[in-house]
Amino acid sequence: MRKWLAILLFCLGLGLIGYPVASNVVTHWRQQGVLVAYKNQLQTASTKQLKALQGALQQQATDNQSTTVKDPFEKASKEFIETKPVALVAIPKIDVELPVFVGTSEEVIQKYAGLVHGTDIPQGEKDQHSLITAHRGLPGAQLFTDLWRVNRGDRFYLKNAYGLMTYQVTTIRTVKAATRQPISRSAAKNQVTLMTCTPYMINTHRLLVTGERIPNETETIPKGKFVWTRYKKVALVLAILVLVAGAWGGYRHYRRRREGS
Repeated sequence: MRKWLAILLFCLGLGLIGYPVASNVVTHWRQQGVLVAYKNQLQTASTKQLKALQGALQQQATDNQSTTVKDPFEKASKEFIETKPVALVAIPKIDVELPVFVGTSEEVIQKYAGLVHGTDIPQGEKDQHSLITAHRGLPGAQLFTDLWRVNRGDRFYLKNAYGLMTYQVTTIRTVKAATRQPISRSAAKNQVTLMTCTPYMINTHRLLVTGERIPNETETIPKGKFVWTRYKKVALVLAILVLVAGAWGGYRHYRRRREGS
């Protein structure tokens, strides 16, 4: 009886530890599915099709205009505004690449990145400032959890029908969640700010990582660096536990057979 109880408890513990890892893998597959489809669309589009996509982005830019920028985590929109990404954002420093949708509904920011209403659709032009946000610390998705690792001078990238855009981080700041107008435009700059909640699991403030567009140094997005995320650490611990349990079970089985012979 005690043997089966121990096995049951072990399996339950394994499930509790393994759930976030499995959920993160599923979310990653979904993100990759959207990213692959979007990249293929951009890669195979003709000049005429790219112009049409640019026109659609310009229309969305008009629809997304607003005089105020509100905190998207305070009261997320219930509407999933767009069914296709307006861009992809890549942060090689923390090995993150996400599709960006217009809007900050929970359906968006629990799995992808969202463009905050009232900020600019990424077009790479001066006097534009886009605010892109995603959750941090969700049990089943990495998203912007490691955004705190990004430093001044690091690069991140956006890509859409207007091509590849490179941004160098110029400022990193923390503001209260109630802060209105957390970003502002500059007539001489094209800027993008990445935002998530902070401190971790408390979420009383917002971490803002702002980058200024610079000339592209490469024609492709650099490969992401390996980062020991919490999911990778949990997966490692899980693998060690399974190996140890398997080795111990094998040893006990061998000892019983030896004693019985």
